[in-house]
Amino acid sequence: MNILDEAKTLKPYMVEQRNYFHQHPELGLEEFLTCQRIEEELDKIGVTHFRVGKTNVIAEIDSGKKGKTLFLRADIDALPIQEANDIPYKSQNEGVMHACGHDGHAAYLLGSAKLLSEHKNDFKGKVILAFQAAEEIGKGARDIIASGVLDKADRCFGIHFQSSLDVGKIGVKAGADMASCDRFKISIYGKSAHITRPQDGIDSLFIASLISTQLQTVVSRLVSPVEVALIGVGRISAGTTYNIIPGQAELEGTIRAFSKEVREKLGSTIEKIARNVADEYGARVDVFIEDICDPCFNDEKSAREVIESAQKLLGTENVITTLDKRFGSDNFADYFRKTPGCYVHVGSGDSEKTRVAHHNDHFDLSEDSYTYAAALATQYALDFLSPAKP
Repeated sequence: MNILDEAKTLKPYMVEQRNYFHQHPELGLEEFLTCQRIEEELDKIGVTHFRVGKTNVIAEIDSGKKGKTLFLRADIDALPIQEANDIPYKSQNEGVMHACGHDGHAAYLLGSAKLLSEHKNDFKGKVILAFQAAEEIGKGARDIIASGVLDKADRCFGIHFQSSLDVGKIGVKAGADMASCDRFKISIYGKSAHITRPQDGIDSLFIASLISTQLQTVVSRLVSPVEVALIGVGRISAGTTYNIIPGQAELEGTIRAFSKEVREKLGSTIEKIARNVADEYGARVDVFIEDICDPCFNDEKSAREVIESAQKLLGTENVITTLDKRFGSDNFADYFRKTPGCYVHVGSGDSEKTRVAHHNDHFDLSEDSYTYAAALATQYALDFLSPAKP
């Protein structure tokens, strides 16, 4: 059998694991039961493992032969969403749901662990499997990096399911794939007063509104039209009742960019606008910008390697190499600080039920998608670590 056929024999196993994770979702940095289950399965397979921090599980499959090291990652955290699906494996945790496919990521990587363990004689070097915590809140990856796990890795490889892609299709491209992510919070300190006496107060809500409006013009005026970027405000909070000028206000939003230079320019401009507007009306501001993750930029050589492995599995017609850039982000990109690699989109849609957008309370995955993900990760590992490779 080829690797895809082998992966298909593991479908019942991966479905079982995914459904368990789906029924027992845990938020970022709280994935204790998830880690326990992963470790139990790794013990059954006979794969050594250890923890980084409290909820990152790192496993190693060593061929026993000198060679390169490949780092494979799956994120494992859920989202604060109440599930609306009526399914046998519905979330049992109130207000928490796997609405982005990370349950399937954990399941496919366990499937890959099984396959790679059975093929230890077919590669040289080592495969590191990372079951990463807290991707949805921008955590986990940098803890793994700081631990030194990637210090000797020659490549890193990550998969994300995509409901907008049909099952059996794989999307991978060289270059810019996903944007960086920064979260900004602007706190405005004005002065309360009765709503009928604006001259006695400093209206923090009005100032927040002006700042928000001005931020909408930044990208169109300061960024080249051929260099796409985004500033979005997602929350404004102010006031206690209808007839009081609020003394404090707060707004939060995000910066998305595909280059370090644009990212830095937008951050500094947000701070400048906030301070200038506040100064004009006599208020004070604090501006906090949190670096959540880097842009996801696939190394050209790594992408070419993955494309070859994917085409070997599925044929050229099922490997899409012309994906548009996405403003979504994933802190898998931070691993590129240590080693070149590639981030891949695997189709998980095969019906109306499984084509629902990510982060939606009706989100679900096609069970067949785990097979293609496990096969691709395994095929790429065998190809990259092949004894025939220099």
